Amino acid sequence: MRRRVFVKSLLAGLSGATLTSTAQTTAAAKTDINAEISALLHETEARWDSQNTASLKELWDTEDTEPFYLAGEQDDWFAGWDQLNAYLDPRGGPKITQAIRVRFYDIRARLLSPDLAFAAYWMRTDMKLVFQPKPFASDNRVAAVFRRKPGGWRYLAYMEAFQAPNMYINKLMEKDVADDYQQFFDEVSKR
Repeated sequence: MRRRVFVKSLLAGLSGATLTSTAQTTAAAKTDINAEISALLHETEARWDSQNTASLKELWDTEDTEPFYLAGEQDDWFAGWDQLNAYLDPRGGPKITQAIRVRFYDIRARLLSPDLAFAAYWMRTDMKLVFQPKPFASDNRVAAVFRRKPGGWRYLAYMEAFQAPNMYINKLMEKDVADDYQQFFDEVSKR
């Protein structure tokens, strides 16, 4: 009888260790995929900041036959290399962007399979256009799908999504509140 109890407790301990080990492995994999996708996004930032948008094509899986791309200002998806190349490397057209800076934040990635990943994150864009007197900025939601290649992760599909106008205006108004207002509010609330 004691032997059976001992074997049961041993097996229970082993299965608990396996569950803990699996949870630790899953957490480590999640950390790794976030770090790996973040590295690609930091490279993407550097290429946008260089103002050499044609170099962004190198961060895509060029063996994929039909990349998808939707920037916030587009009416519809670019599907295929002809459209994507024309957007990233607009030769012969008038220069519209004088300077653009891109930053990605709140990056969350997950593996879909060993060689496919999905990420959802935010994109901060500060830019100055030729026909506008002052620079402007926006924060957009982004979703992207990536493929693991021998040289690292590469884009397959990319989409920027502006917020609904009322949400965006509310956030702009919240950002515009004076830095010292919270202290003032706290004082008034204590009265």
